[in-house]
Amino acid sequence: MTSRPPALSTRDRILRLWRRNRWLTLSFLLAAGFALFFTVRAVVFFVYWHNHVDEPLAGWMTIRYVAHSYHLDPLVLHTALDLEPGVPDRRPLIEISRDKDQSMDETTRILLDAIARDRDAHRPPLAPPAKP
Repeated sequence: MTSRPPALSTRDRILRLWRRNRWLTLSFLLAAGFALFFTVRAVVFFVYWHNHVDEPLAGWMTIRYVAHSYHLDPLVLHTALDLEPGVPDRRPLIEISRDKDQSMDETTRILLDAIARDRDAHRPPLAPPAKP
């Protein structure tokens, strides 16, 4: 009858793994770190945009931020403000207003009208009432 070697503690197992497979252990820890980083980043992204839907327009916002918040194509907003459609505009709304000699209120009104028109155009038709 052979005797079994004594069971190793978790600490001893980790130390043995480190001594025998240092590169493999480092690679695993690096991969686990990247996975954790990108998981946390994705969760933060989804939580942020879940809470920032249909934000009231403010001067610091960009066209892309407004488009993302209102779930529409930035081209709709570019067209409404008569901006060049092929070039992404990273200026804040207040700067766009100044460059167009408009007040921020007027720019906000133009954008909200464009958002309402786009939503009306993409709203699904109402179903006919059910017949009894």
